[in-house]
Amino acid sequence: MLSEDTHPRTAPRRRLTPEDRRAAILDAAQVLFFAKGWDAVTVADVLAEARISKGGFYHHFSAKEDLLDGVVSRLAEQAVAAAEASRRQCEGDALTRFNAFLAATNRWKAERATELRFIADMIRRPGNELLLQRIDAAVRRAVVPALEAMIRDGAAEGRFDPPDPKLVAEAIVSLTISRREVLRDAIAAADAGAPEAAAARLGAHIAAETALVDRLLGLPPGSVHYCDPAEFGQMMADMACGHAAY
Repeated sequence: MLSEDTHPRTAPRRRLTPEDRRAAILDAAQVLFFAKGWDAVTVADVLAEARISKGGFYHHFSAKEDLLDGVVSRLAEQAVAAAEASRRQCEGDALTRFNAFLAATNRWKAERATELRFIADMIRRPGNELLLQRIDAAVRRAVVPALEAMIRDGAAEGRFDPPDPKLVAEAIVSLTISRREVLRDAIAAADAGAPEAAAARLGAHIAAETALVDRLLGLPPGSVHYCDPAEFGQMMADMACGHAAY
């Protein structure tokens, strides 16, 4: 529940360490972005939700756009941490662990489709290119090092044969980012009441991505698996429900 219901704007401000204050601001921004969407949230809303002074805010962030960097970076780091935990628990060779990482990453996103709808809406709206570049940069910072480490491990095992581990890791993330146009169409289809068609469209594109990743890693066709296709249908349906919320 948002600040208007839980703590009025006259509530006393909290005394926090700089680190805790920054975290509190990001917590508030994340709650508001999830509930209201990017466009509807103002810096004043975040200050009220976090019970932070304007000076405290500008000590850490220069604008609302900086909040996007912080929130997306944190979400990407959480997704990677969850995927790393799944990979570590997985028994098998480098490919098995790599697939476990990819599946866990996509499962993490699918389980949070409603909350992540604010990013999907930003993708759909024209004129958000600079904001989307910030999102892309945050995702790259979190994901590329993890992928590169796994690819190097796979090469050391003799399971992968990449031309350059870091370049391949960057290419895989770029493929994910290039999914944007298809995701835009899929969300529109889900909003129109056709989540199955949306999932099929997105699933076909991701199947092509995985075929390319097989080649980048020097693997036979069909080696890499991103996630269960059924998750796409649920994710599209949840995103459509999330859109109705605001």
